[in-house]
Amino acid sequence: MKKILLMLLILLSVVLVGCGTPGDISQLKNLEQQEIFTQKEDRYYVFFYRDGCNGCEQTKPYILNYVKIISGAGYEDCRKIYGVNLTNKKNKDMYYQYMGSGGQGTKNNFWVDGVTNWADLRIGSTPALIGIYIKDGQKTARYVAQGREAIVSALNEQLAK
Repeated sequence: MKKILLMLLILLSVVLVGCGTPGDISQLKNLEQQEIFTQKEDRYYVFFYRDGCNGCEQTKPYILNYVKIISGAGYEDCRKIYGVNLTNKKNKDMYYQYMGSGGQGTKNNFWVDGVTNWADLRIGSTPALIGIYIKDGQKTARYVAQGREAIVSALNEQLAK
């Protein structure tokens, strides 16, 4: 029952958030690439997007809804989420199609798992979601999802915990 109510709340919030300005993601704290591993939390998500990306625009209301939900009581253990706009010329170096051997994520186009420095991150498509966590005393990245459906599913799983 709790999950059904949560899904209805998410759906209602997405409809309400969708009424805002298209592309407006000002409620989400946006980072520059060198800030990805420097946030105060030990565990958090980073949402990568680009201006003019259709999938990104479709995903933004879900991201904003997640931010709103976790700010409420009972969600203190959920991971905070930050944004990185890859259209920003300061962040463009991270966005390219990784095609080497040993690539990570789907379609061999990400280099994220185990990365501990922003200069080594490679984001192969947007929208994308990665997780940052502590491993061996150091903040480390992990691939979570790419594409609207996979990102929404990952965030819903986080909320259901």
